[in-house]
Amino acid sequence: MPLYEYVCEACGPFAAMRPLAAFDAPCDCPDCGAASPRNLLASPALGGNGGAAPVAGGARAHPGACACCKPARGGLRADAVGG
Repeated sequence: MPLYEYVCEACGPFAAMRPLAAFDAPCDCPDCGAASPRNLLASPALGGNGGAAPVAGGARAHPGACACCKPARGGLRADAVGG
């Protein structure tokens, strides 16, 4: 079940796990109970290990070649290159 972000006009942003079938439906704010629309600028979190969490052997669990795991020129990771 994905984690969607919502925005309550009174309380601000919050996140809630909702079924895919309810992706477009408002969600009740956990603080005040007001029906709040989904934040359309955010992407749903679809599970996994939370992104950049290290896995066994020090590898990263990102699909593809993200900027934080992809070696830069010279064999250094992007976050290890000085500015």
